[in-house]
Amino acid sequence: MKAAVALDWLMAGFMGLFVPVGPFVATAISRDPAYLRDYRHTVLKGARHLRGQVRSRAFSRYVLYQRNRLFRREAVVGECTHCGNCCMHRSCIFLDWSAEGESRCRIYNTAFWKKLACGRYPESGMDIALYQCPSFTAVPGMEQVPRRRVIPLVPVPTPPTEALQRQSMQ
Repeated sequence: MKAAVALDWLMAGFMGLFVPVGPFVATAISRDPAYLRDYRHTVLKGARHLRGQVRSRAFSRYVLYQRNRLFRREAVVGECTHCGNCCMHRSCIFLDWSAEGESRCRIYNTAFWKKLACGRYPESGMDIALYQCPSFTAVPGMEQVPRRRVIPLVPVPTPPTEALQRQSMQ
């Protein structure tokens, strides 16, 4: 567990070096020039984004998911209520809010979004608990657990000569 926390801090520290170019990257990914127009605000939001990644253990959870994805034993049910909690505790740089107060993602359903954990959320009950999601629930035992392939035992037919020899001995 300590290695996972160290990974999160290491990656966030490395990515922190790129915070000043964050508005350019966010503009390219979202195709929204608003990130560049308000450069200072975007840089601050980028720093908050990194803190959110550490808090939500984004990097280590991704590694653990890749390692353990075959062993999930629960189904996730529910429907998004747009609370924004899953967006790294409301600190994602791409998170925006509607006039009604609902969260919305500026890169929702793009190829980039699908590669992020966002495209797979919620993967497990751990994700739901981490973000205190009010709209999804993990139901244990509903998904089919992959099992080791077992080769069935089939009786081997006895050659006729051996069968005759056994009968003659009796």
